[in-house]
Amino acid sequence: MAFVIRFAKGVRNHWKKSTVLAGAVSYGVSYYKEKYEIKQLMRHYCSEASKYGDVTTTLDKKLQKTLVLLNPAANRKSSEEDFHDYCEPILHLAGFEVDIVKTDSEGHARRYIEELSTLPDAILVAGGDGTVSETISGLKRRTDGAQCPVGVLPVGRTNTIARALFRSSEETSKLEDVRSMANAAYAVVAGKKEKMDIMKIEVLANEADEKVPEKPVYALANLQWGAFRDILTLRDKYWYTGGFRDYTAFLFNAFDGKHSWNCKARIKFTEPCSGCNQCYKDYHHQDGPKKEQTKRWWSVFLPKSNVQGTDYSKIFNVQCSVAHEVEVDPSELILHTNNIVQEDGQASIPKLQLKIGPSVDSAFSFLGDSWSRLWNRNYNDCQTEKLIEARTVELVPAKLKIEDDQPDLYYSIDNEAYEVRPVRVTLIPKAVEVFTF
Repeated sequence: MAFVIRFAKGVRNHWKKSTVLAGAVSYGVSYYKEKYEIKQLMRHYCSEASKYGDVTTTLDKKLQKTLVLLNPAANRKSSEEDFHDYCEPILHLAGFEVDIVKTDSEGHARRYIEELSTLPDAILVAGGDGTVSETISGLKRRTDGAQCPVGVLPVGRTNTIARALFRSSEETSKLEDVRSMANAAYAVVAGKKEKMDIMKIEVLANEADEKVPEKPVYALANLQWGAFRDILTLRDKYWYTGGFRDYTAFLFNAFDGKHSWNCKARIKFTEPCSGCNQCYKDYHHQDGPKKEQTKRWWSVFLPKSNVQGTDYSKIFNVQCSVAHEVEVDPSELILHTNNIVQEDGQASIPKLQLKIGPSVDSAFSFLGDSWSRLWNRNYNDCQTEKLIEARTVELVPAKLKIEDDQPDLYYSIDNEAYEVRPVRVTLIPKAVEVFTF
């Protein structure tokens, strides 16, 4: 009893040191508890993956070859370590042949896939949304029309698609991040795939452009334009505020008026269509030329299959090609696919959703709304004055950068910056196979 009394008096007389010590002990216990839980989680996933690898096979049977496009600069250069710790062991234990290619510059992943002579059994993207978009663009630009499934390993900072597919909780912790990475790797092992929509983004001819890019950009998630996007890209300037850098960026920049507060533009769009002779003839050659299957001489004696797809050439929809036009002047525009929308069941009609935000009444209201979006980690959840559902969207900004002394204006396409230009966005339904959980 005397020891307890002396201990209580010591804590009271040295309460500052005691408080610091209690905080350090609490942090240490929490840290090692999370480490233990992560180790147990990985043990479970590795055990499940080894069941796929512990099978008897013949010498002439080849292992399933997977190409991993690893962006070592993603997530402030921690992506490579995360991939080796939480994704690669699951793939190896399942018996996959893993070939790793590290990207070293912007556009490297796109060029590599576009010029690859033979595609592997699967392509895994270890990076953020930008690396995923580059990979999809490389696949869709291939001249031989070859395609293969894509796996998304969420080791980047922004993982919009992976978050929708593999995030089981909104909790922000290292344990939940590891769980989503392990889920993504195990999804590749299990082999469950889902066809997803993509956006085809083409630059329209404009007097200010010296030349128009010949090849389009493809995206799985969204296109963003506005002040929220502009300020969010500045967060790394405030690295010294640690985990509050996102909030600090908006606090220091919401009042300067230097960003895209007025996204004035002319928008021309066509309504969603479930499929007709007009829209599906546009999609017919999206994947490039198809190689004809060689038929043997005896195939003429075999019965013909009666299984046929829908003949869209006989379906007519007069509203499919009817264009509607509106003039808008909001503080933000977000155009996204249904891939990142959590809905009950499958959407009946593939569509793009264009969210037109309100004009900014005051910097204080903008700051509060932005902090709310950061807290909920839903950057696509802007206040919406008008929602347009469409199959195609032509976005023609009223203001472009023409002179060198004018400020730079940028879109974010799957969280990668592109200069603001008139663009045509076309929805291509079920255009790419993605591993899902």
